[in-house]
Amino acid sequence: MSTPTPRRPLELITATPQTLWGMPAVLNFTLGGLGAGFYVAAAAAAALGLTGGIGLAAWLAPALVLTGFAAVAAEAGRPLRGVRVLRGVATSWMSRELWLGGLFVLLALADDAAPQAGLRLPAAAAAAAVVLAQGLMLTTARAIAAWSVPMMPLVFAAAAAVSGSGFLVLTELLAGHRPGRALLATTLVVLALGLLVWLAFLASSADPAFVRATAPLRRGRTAAEILVAGYVVPLALLALALALPAWAPGPAALAAGLALVGQFRARAALILTAGQRRPVTLATLTLRRTSP
Repeated sequence: MSTPTPRRPLELITATPQTLWGMPAVLNFTLGGLGAGFYVAAAAAAALGLTGGIGLAAWLAPALVLTGFAAVAAEAGRPLRGVRVLRGVATSWMSRELWLGGLFVLLALADDAAPQAGLRLPAAAAAAAVVLAQGLMLTTARAIAAWSVPMMPLVFAAAAAVSGSGFLVLTELLAGHRPGRALLATTLVVLALGLLVWLAFLASSADPAFVRATAPLRRGRTAAEILVAGYVVPLALLALALALPAWAPGPAALAAGLALVGQFRARAALILTAGQRRPVTLATLTLRRTSP
């Protein structure tokens, strides 16, 4: 006599690390997000009177985005063939990222050359679009459980905002300008919102493949480097800078530096550690136990 056992998925092929994207892709996402975020943060701060002007971001932000593109082109092995990617704009978010990145570079440099032309807002919009395209690129990677979640564009937008705001504070300090309380407070709020978005991402799916792939991002050394060193400590340092204005430059600089490193660590962990292909399972297998 045979007795049916409960149906359970049978894992035919276990999850394996993706090998298509490596450190050059991490650099593209990090530098592209940093450049775009820096430009938007600098433009917003200048419009609100928190800084003296857009200054360094006018040319450094486009340079960072282009450097990211160069890094990922080198990963392909034949960079000159990267021109072919531009032809897929109708179907590929990678192609759209390149087109949007090129548009951002042109608009940002044109605004710097002719501020009266009113191109700063379109340039900032193009920068934001680059970041969203990066997130959508990962969302459409259905085979990677940790990436194909709807909130991935928001994760990239939050990362760009955190790194861009932190870099703005750092460049202000390096230029000899003491960041005002409004700029520090805004950076603190952006960092806190970035932390909430990251935590929401880690809890955004109950899919077993997602939970397994993102486990190193929730606990262990990698999680501590991202959460504690990249968010909690910078938040505490910014609060200290606001509480003790006379000592603000030191804690503010350290907070900004840790936030930048934390965002790089998060991008690297997301691509290199959590980038696991979904396992191949057979969900409807019924095993029968035969009694003697």
